[in-house]
Amino acid sequence: TSGVCAPRGNPSLLPWTECTRSQDWSPSPTRGKCTSCPGWRGQSSLPGTPAGRTQSSAVCPRFTSTRCTRTRRATSFTSVAVSSRSILLQVHGSSGARLNAKDPLPPVASQEEVEATKNHVLETFYPISPTMGLQECNVYDVNDDTGFQEGYPYPCPHTLYFLESANLRPRRFQPDQLRAKMILFAFGSALAQARLLYGNDSKVLEQPVVVQSVGTDGRLFQFLVLQLNTTDLASDEGVKNLAWVDSDQLLYQHFWCLPVIKKKVVVEPVGPIGFQPETFRKFLALYLHGAV
Repeated sequence: TSGVCAPRGNPSLLPWTECTRSQDWSPSPTRGKCTSCPGWRGQSSLPGTPAGRTQSSAVCPRFTSTRCTRTRRATSFTSVAVSSRSILLQVHGSSGARLNAKDPLPPVASQEEVEATKNHVLETFYPISPTMGLQECNVYDVNDDTGFQEGYPYPCPHTLYFLESANLRPRRFQPDQLRAKMILFAFGSALAQARLLYGNDSKVLEQPVVVQSVGTDGRLFQFLVLQLNTTDLASDEGVKNLAWVDSDQLLYQHFWCLPVIKKKVVVEPVGPIGFQPETFRKFLALYLHGAV
């Protein structure tokens, strides 16, 4: 399934064989059923709560780099498990279309800015548990998987692309839900890459891992840059991870398949109306980040 799972308790005390009791992040027609067990054919369609600690900021990332990087598009699969507050959370599933590169993206925040996050106090849901909305499911494999075999020439995650293409409006992701999914899988991809480079020990990373994400329905765009500074998620103290989000950016106001005619005069022609070039510039900046 695509989402987050949060196993609870000691797996050895659970009644399943070779299966860990966990929580599924999204309600679906399969609610109450294990979405990882053999024979399951459903797919969840709603986003979940991002795993890990991220700090949102209105500050736009600085897209400045002189390194030359070849990029390649791929449909990606991510699987990564992380323990937070004694609860095992798993990000597992297809993370849209992914742009990979030979070289990692440079850090967006400087070392001084990363150190300054130690003084930032994270918001809390207390007394509400942050995992109260997660549903238990069975997980057979909690190994990290970046979606690519060892030796792949473009091993570094660059940008994740999520296209909301549901024909029926009730089934579409709302903008805030789409942003949650973007943070979820950007964090999972960054964490899997960090463990591949630095091992499974929880620590502050020598070189932060940066992953970008773009979500859209073709008209409204969401932009995200996530910088993973630490894999230590057991405490709210110390260095924090960072995320920059640019929300609800219109590419155009609306699109006419037929011209709008009033009193035999074409008022609005066929095509997009109210095109916003700045939104496309942001899209292009993310695509070219680290390549020019």
